[in-house]
Amino acid sequence: MNTAEFLMISSMTVPDREALVQGDTRVTYMEMADRVKRLANGLQSLGVGNGSHVVVMAMNSPAFVETYYACATLGAVLVPLNYRAKQEELTYMINTAGADVVLVSERYLPLLQEIRATLSSVRHVICYDAAPADAKNYEALIAEHEAEDIFADIDDGDPTILIYTSGTTAMPKGVMLTYGGMSEYVLSGVEMANPEDESPEVMLVSVPFFHVAGATTMCLAVYGGRKLVILPQFSPEGWLEAVQRERVTLSFVVPTMLKRIMEHPNFDSYDLSSLKSITYGAAPMPYEVVRRAVDIFPNVDLNNAYGQTETNSTLTFLGPDDHKIAGLEGEALELKLKRLRSVGRPRDDVFVMIMDNSNQMLGPNEEGEICVASGRVMAGYYGNEEATHEAIQDGILHTGDVGYLDDENYLFITGRKKDLIIRGGENISPGEIEAVLMSHPNVEDAAVIGVPDVEWGEVVKAVVVPVEGSAPSPEELTAYTKQHLSSFKAPQYFAFVEELPRNPMGKVLKTDLRKLYGQPQHDQVLSARS
Repeated sequence: MNTAEFLMISSMTVPDREALVQGDTRVTYMEMADRVKRLANGLQSLGVGNGSHVVVMAMNSPAFVETYYACATLGAVLVPLNYRAKQEELTYMINTAGADVVLVSERYLPLLQEIRATLSSVRHVICYDAAPADAKNYEALIAEHEAEDIFADIDDGDPTILIYTSGTTAMPKGVMLTYGGMSEYVLSGVEMANPEDESPEVMLVSVPFFHVAGATTMCLAVYGGRKLVILPQFSPEGWLEAVQRERVTLSFVVPTMLKRIMEHPNFDSYDLSSLKSITYGAAPMPYEVVRRAVDIFPNVDLNNAYGQTETNSTLTFLGPDDHKIAGLEGEALELKLKRLRSVGRPRDDVFVMIMDNSNQMLGPNEEGEICVASGRVMAGYYGNEEATHEAIQDGILHTGDVGYLDDENYLFITGRKKDLIIRGGENISPGEIEAVLMSHPNVEDAAVIGVPDVEWGEVVKAVVVPVEGSAPSPEELTAYTKQHLSSFKAPQYFAFVEELPRNPMGKVLKTDLRKLYGQPQHDQVLSARS
């Protein structure tokens, strides 16, 4: 099923219902469908068609959602990029994707202009909120074209979104999410827009659309005929104000967001009575944070969603009943508290299994790699067959996460097989940070691990071997890293050591590093270097 049909259905069944809201911008489903058709015709005039790759570099906005549906109308692939990426990262992702067109907001236009000469495939640039001489204007492109119907011939296995995510190598990988996978996720998760519903759901999106949780929200909200309230970027005050002003009923947040919302000094002054459900996920949830949420939101359904970009979002779900502990005591309370540390049970369209290193299935309470089978598993990593074959074996996705299933099929995550760090919902590859650190003139060797953090779930810690006779400071190395990578990837803590533990083959023993330096603090354990 082409996801463009989600908008077609809602624009016919609830045409006058508000679809997209951001500040003073309010777009109904009928208006959205008209604008999407015009945009699709405009993009088609620029050569965009079935299989074309269209990059977006912008914060969340109604225009971002319109761009996705215009791409789907044409059978083109949306490539939403992290706007915090550095020049080297952007150049790599845009060129690897083979992007035909880039849509960019004025805020990131200077960054795009700086790397424009390095982009080998880009033919057109469209600016959402400006009219530079060397780019087309988004609103002008819409105004120049009629709302003529376009029907693209797509297969369920064709990609609809290409999301770049950090892996265990130094370079990000492009995850191909298909029309079929996205449709399966949406159709199994929300009912079609109902014109007789006098109180339709109001969904607040504060996670970026370049994240899989944001991308799927664009589809869930539209198919369900919901009002999608869009924050350009998250802030606790902005989230609270939006819930109060728009009478929001549903929202997804990462654990860091939820913590900051609850800690806002004026939290109690906002009217949050419209809230029915908060779903959190995309990163490990510190136990103390979820316990506090249970107390602060007694009348709100709390849900923990665990998934990956590679699986079109949610695999398992810890539902509202699992979060309700009021009045419980003894063994019943202990069981609930234990399960609050889990990520729930698999969704109906997902089969979760735990496998050992020989790809043999393990039994309940046996720890191994979390593997899944589902129609929502990615088509692969774009242009990277080796990584695809490593991740998908015999139709089964090897997630790289480690954990176990208990006797009641609740999934507990205990670590990551390939050392991926997840900070506030953002995937961070140790390899790329290690490469940058080792390019510093005063660093001989380096390894990166994740350490626990109540605010972010995990933060980056670097274990560094300085060049003999040198003494680089944490501040110096942090600043150096930020020159080459996105700031959120810079180490927050450092340990300075004489050598890294390695096996006979020369591989760094990350497990040993975590045991020795896995606390959120600076460690100085050199004996003779200054």
